[in-house]
Amino acid sequence: MNFYRLLRNAALIGFPLNFLVAWMYGFWSSKRTIIIPTLLTAAAMLGFILAGNSIIQHPMWLYILLIIPIWGISSLISVLSAYAAEIYPTSIRSRGSGGIAGFSKFGGVLVIALVVVAIAPPSIAVSALIGAGPLIFAAIAIGFFGVETRKRQLEEITAEQLGNLNIHPV
Repeated sequence: MNFYRLLRNAALIGFPLNFLVAWMYGFWSSKRTIIIPTLLTAAAMLGFILAGNSIIQHPMWLYILLIIPIWGISSLISVLSAYAAEIYPTSIRSRGSGGIAGFSKFGGVLVIALVVVAIAPPSIAVSALIGAGPLIFAAIAIGFFGVETRKRQLEEITAEQLGNLNIHPV
């Protein structure tokens, strides 16, 4: 099985799901739109953990388990960019958005660094476990601490955030 063809096809099959995520973010719920792809991606990682290296013998399941994280991560990066622009007060919006963008890239670099440090490539299950933990933690954190931005003005969100910190704009 050609691995590059497999990744290409999985990305192409998952691409239309990005339109669904964009619709969900705009018309349903910003918080839940972040949580659902995050948990679906974590579920796919758990599928890799359960299947282990034997997943290579089942191309259909391999495609399904690859489509979800490729789609989930790409759509989450897009959604987080919009979400960051909405949740940070105007005075720190660019720093907050940049911080979110930087940390999302740092996660990808960290995974690559972990593989390099280990000398030998980890098993599929170990790689999936490394990815699933932070995803589950992030979904829980957004659920508890995330701000719903749907149908709200930026000024209202900023006032709420500054009010929670007992800081008033200058």
